Amino acid sequence: MIASLDSRTAPFKRLGTHYLRFLEALKTRGFDGEIAPDYAQRTVLATDNSIYQRLPQAVVFPRHAEDLERLAKLAAEMPYREVVLTPRGGGTGTNGQSLTDGIVVDVSRHMNQVLEIDVAARRVRVQAGVVKDQLNAALKPHGLFFAPELSTSNRATLGGMISTDASGQGSCAYGKTRNHVLELDTVLLGGQHLHSRALSAEDEQHACQQAGIVGRVHQTATAIIDQQRALIEATFPPLNRCLTGYDLAHLRDAAGQLNLNSLLCGSEGSLGLLNEAVLNVLPIPKYATLVNVRYPSFMAALRDAKALMANAEPISIETIDDTVLTLAMEDFVWDSVAEFFPAT
Repeated sequence: MIASLDSRTAPFKRLGTHYLRFLEALKTRGFDGEIAPDYAQRTVLATDNSIYQRLPQAVVFPRHAEDLERLAKLAAEMPYREVVLTPRGGGTGTNGQSLTDGIVVDVSRHMNQVLEIDVAARRVRVQAGVVKDQLNAALKPHGLFFAPELSTSNRATLGGMISTDASGQGSCAYGKTRNHVLELDTVLLGGQHLHSRALSAEDEQHACQQAGIVGRVHQTATAIIDQQRALIEATFPPLNRCLTGYDLAHLRDAAGQLNLNSLLCGSEGSLGLLNEAVLNVLPIPKYATLVNVRYPSFMAALRDAKALMANAEPISIETIDDTVLTLAMEDFVWDSVAEFFPAT
C-alpha cells in the first residue's frame, strides 16, 4: 500500500518543495513500498533511543531490493541531489544516528526475512530489517546463534548492527558485528549493487575493472590503503572499535585481501542502502555460569577488572554500583534476579 500523494495535500504543507517532487517522482517510478509523508509518521520517527529529536520530511518503507534501487537511482538525478536519505533500523542508537531532516528509509517493516540458513557452513543470509532476536529464534533449533549481544536485541535490526558495528556484552569473546560479517549487498547512489567480501588478488583486479561506480569504489579503496597506509597508521589510534570515522586501517585484512566490509560496518548507512548480509553464526554454548563478586567499593571492583579479564577469561564483566542496584530493586523484574543479590 502506498500512501496517497494526490489532491489531499494537507500533510505535505510542511514539506520542502524538492522533497515533494522527489516523493511524487518516486511513486511515478513504481515504488512498491509505502510512502508516508503524514505528520503522525514523521513524528514517530523523529526520535530514537537518544535525547535528540529531528522531524523528517517523510518516511518510506521499501518492500524489496528493487525499491532500494529506485530510491538510489532517483536520488542520483540532478534535480534531487539535495534530497537526504537516511536508513533506519530499530532506532536503538543512543547518539541520534537514525534521525534526519530528510527522508527516513525504514526497511524493518517489509525487508525482514531470514533468507537462508546453512547449518553445515554455519552461515546465514538475511535481509537488513531482520531483528537480532528473530534471527536467533530461527537459529536455535539448529543449535546456533548470532553472537554479538545487545541489550536491545528484541528490536535492533541486523542492518542497524552492521551500520553501527555493534558489539555489546560478550564482545571480549565474540568481537564486534564486523567480525561476523562475511558478505554485504549494498545499493549505492545510482542504483548499482556493491557485493562486498574479502577479495583474492584476482577478484580484486576484476572488481577494479568493473564499469561505473562499483569499479571506482574498489579503485579508490585500493589506492587509499596501498598509498596512504603509513598516514592512516600514524593518524588513527589503535582502538578496539573504530568510532572515529571510517575504518580505513582494515581495508586489507591480515592476509592482505581487500575487504570493503571494513568501511561499511560502522558507516552509519552513509555509504549506501544495505539490502542483504551473509553472516557467520556459532554453536550455542552448552553451559553458562554467572559469578557474583562483591566489593567494598566501586573503585575496588574496577581495579580487579583487568586481572579478572586476563585470568578468568569471562564472556563479559559488568560492574553495578549502589545507585543502579537501588534503582533495580524498585523495578518489577527485581524478583526474577533477586536471588543473585542476597542481602548482607
